Amino acid sequence: MADDKIKIYERALAREKAARKQAEQILEQKSRELFEKSEELRISNFKLENLYKQTSSELQGVFENIVDAYVVMDMNSKVIKMNHAAEKLLGYKLEEDIDLFSLVHDDEKEKTAEAFKYLFHNSSITDFRIKIVVKDGSAKMVHINASLIFDSDKKPVAAQGIVRDITKEKAAEHQLRESQNRLATLIQNLESGILLEDENRDIVITNNRFCEFFNIPATPEQLVGQNCANAAEQSKSLFADPDSFVERINTLVNDKELALADELQLIDGRILERDFIPVYENEIYKGHLWAYRDVTLRRRYRKNIEVEREKYSSIIANMNLGLIEVNLDDEILMVNQRLEAMSGYTEQELLGKKGNEMLLVKEDREVLQKENQKRLKGSSNSYEVRIRRKDGEIRHWLISGAPQYNINGKVTGSIGIHLDITELKNLEIQKENLLKKLEKSNDELQEYAHVVSHDLKSPLRSINALVSWIREDNLDKWTEDTRHHLNMIDATLEKMEQLISDVLEYSSVGSDSSIKESVDLNEVLTDIEMLLHIPDHITLDIKKPLPTLKADRVKIQQLFQNLISNAIRYCDKDPGYVKVDFEETPKHFKFTVEDNGIGISPEYHEKIFKIFQTLNKRKDSTGIGLSIVKKIVDLYNGDIWVESELEKGTTFHFTLSK
Repeated sequence: MADDKIKIYERALAREKAARKQAEQILEQKSRELFEKSEELRISNFKLENLYKQTSSELQGVFENIVDAYVVMDMNSKVIKMNHAAEKLLGYKLEEDIDLFSLVHDDEKEKTAEAFKYLFHNSSITDFRIKIVVKDGSAKMVHINASLIFDSDKKPVAAQGIVRDITKEKAAEHQLRESQNRLATLIQNLESGILLEDENRDIVITNNRFCEFFNIPATPEQLVGQNCANAAEQSKSLFADPDSFVERINTLVNDKELALADELQLIDGRILERDFIPVYENEIYKGHLWAYRDVTLRRRYRKNIEVEREKYSSIIANMNLGLIEVNLDDEILMVNQRLEAMSGYTEQELLGKKGNEMLLVKEDREVLQKENQKRLKGSSNSYEVRIRRKDGEIRHWLISGAPQYNINGKVTGSIGIHLDITELKNLEIQKENLLKKLEKSNDELQEYAHVVSHDLKSPLRSINALVSWIREDNLDKWTEDTRHHLNMIDATLEKMEQLISDVLEYSSVGSDSSIKESVDLNEVLTDIEMLLHIPDHITLDIKKPLPTLKADRVKIQQLFQNLISNAIRYCDKDPGYVKVDFEETPKHFKFTVEDNGIGISPEYHEKIFKIFQTLNKRKDSTGIGLSIVKKIVDLYNGDIWVESELEKGTTFHFTLSK
């Protein structure tokens, strides 16, 4: 039993030794393999390290020498690396601690923040355009392609990007786009008909005017791409000489030579002018441009101008007005025959001379200089100056001047028309002297009227007193005829005194028109109503509130009082009325005074306004009242007229200037 166990232990021990030995062999083999792999890995790492250094050196050289800016920033937009191109673009050095976000233009901060989010979310961003402000304060437009840089754990640690300055490109692109738009707009709005064909005679561009000239029922856009090889045949019926039209087009297209101002006569009477311009690029034919212009009016104007030129040349040469043309230096360029006669100088003596120095008296030269300055600004003007003729005589000229322009609208000088007003000036002086004498005469006449009025009234009062004494002394001795005669003397004296007062009042009406005060006509009519005796059977009716005038209150009261008192005096109806009304116009007030009295026969409508004219031999009427009314109305630039029929009443109309 014991021997069996020992044998078993021996066999187990032998197996264990065999297994250990086998394991040691396997371990030794694996160790050898591991050593070999380690050597291979060490060699590979060495090679890889050298390759990395080489590659890094190569990349460093590439990024340092690349034309576009290369920038690496951390996740907070701080620059951690950039090449020379980036330094040149931004104006900063790496050691200046640059924050890329701070360089973004204020108008594009929000746009840039959105771009950063996109980059962090998508790992890259391309074709991103942004405006930045570099160190010197200037703004630049840049184009950016960027991507994230990850660590071994695939976490983003930085971002790198290529930044290209496209400021000039954007400006050039903008200018090109504007130029294209301007060119397209210009072509579309040209008065000329434009047709641009390529080398195959396909339409590149045309405009509305071209379609109108040739009655083409299509828009310019619809014609683009159409071939024009047979267009001449289709349009030739519009022209007076259709065969010549087609032949000339074919000749121009075949010869490819510049042709300007071909004249074409259409059957409807229009005249077109045509240019043919071949287009070459690097001496290679690329097509041609047709330009058509409607010169019908120009041709007609040219003929009319020639006719008018001949007509007005004759008029200018013989008209009674002197004509001078001068340049900006006041040098005389042209005069007409009348100017020669007015000045006493010949054309040869005046041409090239300064008109200011040659003709004007010294004291008036400053006037001409000031007026010439106005003409330089494009103003026309008229003014008076004194001229010294060649013989030394001083004359007065009225000059009307206007600026002279060239075809570019620039003032090149002026043209003056001269009228000799010496005789008119003399008449004006005579008129002023006459007015002064007349004013003095009026003052003397008024003074005389007052004196005469006083002197005449004194003997009248004496006569009146003597008659009264005679009547009292012989009260019981008079016969009826004597008493009647004495009463007639009293009435005559009373009428004579009234006549003297009215004459004095008439002479005083126009003595002073300068008084201007606010006159409320409602108050005036109230005063008149109190002054006049209005019988119970007559009504004064003021239809509506009257306006306020700027005038002399006394004269306005005289005006209305005379008309109303006349209406009352000659009213024979019971009941009777006097109505006052007015209308307003832009420059005048129109008044009416209407009554239902005895009326005035039409043949006397003008006569009643003349002094001492009365239609009724009443003792209280001198025939001056309406003359005073007419004089006051004239004083205020108005008119007065009457409408009346016998036994039906009278209406006086008159206007007063505001």
